[in-house]
Amino acid sequence: MAAQAVAKAESGNPLAWVQNKQKAAGAALQTWIKKQPPYVEVAVATFGGATQGGVLGGVMGTMSKMSPPPPNGAAGPLAGGQSGMSTMMGGPLTQARNFAVMTGTHALIGTTIKKLRNGVEDVKGNMAASFGSGACFSLVSGVGGPNPIPNAISTGVVFALFQGAFYQIGKQFSKGKKGDGAAVDAAYFRTDQMLDTLGLVKYKKNFRRGMLSDTTLPLLTDSALHEVHVPAGPRLLILDHARTYKNYYKQDLAKRAVLLPKDQ
Repeated sequence: MAAQAVAKAESGNPLAWVQNKQKAAGAALQTWIKKQPPYVEVAVATFGGATQGGVLGGVMGTMSKMSPPPPNGAAGPLAGGQSGMSTMMGGPLTQARNFAVMTGTHALIGTTIKKLRNGVEDVKGNMAASFGSGACFSLVSGVGGPNPIPNAISTGVVFALFQGAFYQIGKQFSKGKKGDGAAVDAAYFRTDQMLDTLGLVKYKKNFRRGMLSDTTLPLLTDSALHEVHVPAGPRLLILDHARTYKNYYKQDLAKRAVLLPKDQ
């Protein structure tokens, strides 16, 4: 009956159907990635980042081609500026390539650093990824002119500095809203990841209410989940997932012990 009700609601709302399909596909992809070697996750993230950048660059290139020329073929600063910009950025395919390289490189470096540091993401990793993406963008787009290497380095430095500044600003805003949320989030890093993968995001508050953090993942029982008011269906999914990845969670906790609050 419940399945029929859901199907009926989705049939009357195509947008809800598409969103549910996207969530299911995303959860299936995350589950599959977890079972693969680390380099597979890096490759998938790189491909996804490059694809997004390629689409964005293609759209921007198409829009730039649609821009009207200077009135009456006017020459001068306006015409020269547009000509220079067109030469630097190129058409849709060129811009798609440039942005694909930039975003793909950022995803490649960022994901690799995150995997090497056991899931830790901070300003250093973001700045390193931004430096690499800026340098590669400079080289592939040809904006470096006759001195490509020095210009690639300087472009990378600018990208890294901007990314570092934005990251720190965002961190300060987040800290002001959440207080010691960073330590709490570290304690529930794998727990949240598990619930995201299973499509059970709404039960995150139940886990926090019962203090079922990453340290308890290998120890989860049906009674413990029942105590925090997780329904029978989600309990079965969570317990199956926890049993499947029990050894992985134990090994991960040993590596991440320094990130967890002392009282966990």
